[in-house]
Amino acid sequence: MANEEKKSVLKEFLGEASLGNYIFWAMTLLLIAVAAKESVHPSWVLHWDHGDWGAVDVAPLMGIGVGLVAGFMGGMVGAFISMFSVPLYTMWLGLPLKVALGTNSLASGVIGLLAAWVHFRKKTPDMKVAASMMVFGLLGAATGAYISLGLPAKTLKLYFSILVFGAACWMAYRAFVPQKAKTASEKDQRTGFLIARGEWKGERYCTNVLGPGIANFFIAILAGLLGVGGGFIFTPVMNAFFGLPMVVAVGTGNFVKVANVGSQFIVRGVADTVIYALAVFAMLGGYFGARLGRRVGLVVDQKYLRIVFAVALFFIGMKWIGIKLF
Repeated sequence: MANEEKKSVLKEFLGEASLGNYIFWAMTLLLIAVAAKESVHPSWVLHWDHGDWGAVDVAPLMGIGVGLVAGFMGGMVGAFISMFSVPLYTMWLGLPLKVALGTNSLASGVIGLLAAWVHFRKKTPDMKVAASMMVFGLLGAATGAYISLGLPAKTLKLYFSILVFGAACWMAYRAFVPQKAKTASEKDQRTGFLIARGEWKGERYCTNVLGPGIANFFIAILAGLLGVGGGFIFTPVMNAFFGLPMVVAVGTGNFVKVANVGSQFIVRGVADTVIYALAVFAMLGGYFGARLGRRVGLVVDQKYLRIVFAVALFFIGMKWIGIKLF
């Protein structure tokens, strides 16, 4: 029985014997090889210079490595990609922080759009809730991104470090304390244009869409300020406070992240903080990294993944603020 279980887990991780799966593994291995080679001997170095944001020489193909690592880590637990990509842009590639935030907004926005499409095909999002949150998120994230452009880089770095440590604590908490959702009452018969009702595998929910929308406005301001999507905040909020089943909250949240990050990209792109060539390769690495991470997430207990994730975030936070542990 033990051998059969191991074979089943391995089969689930490797996937089916299909052309699409073979292409996925071939591309993933190729990208890993390219990222490893570029980290040792870059084949293309781009000089980027801006009077307000600084100058840097960067190898755009190394964006593949950033995308692979951040996408893999985020794909395992379904969030937090920006928590890894932004520090990697600054610590590994040497980008100024505001340039890292701008470049990340484009890359993570496109990756989020692909993830949203996958969830849409599986019919997991509640589009009525998503529409409300996206409208409020567009305004909130743009406001936060605009404010961040005027803040000193050291201040932004401090705020982002606090966010990373907060995310680490949250993941550690989730690893040991199961989250309980607020389910809809059998007697809750609210109707109307602003009411979203639904069911997922017997779990019913009913909520006024203005509640999640207003909540996301304030979450999006914070997300825009720090250059992240905000999914690790609004996904549990949708689940715990507004009663959406976790699968529905995750599916809905992917659309919300696209709006939050997309509006940031508009603001940061106009301010010329985006290295487009680097972002394109980061998208490529992030897409395949996230798919690989999701496969690991399917076969490994989420409790252990969250513990590993919390430890990784903690070490990144310590490294980013300059504290050496070893």
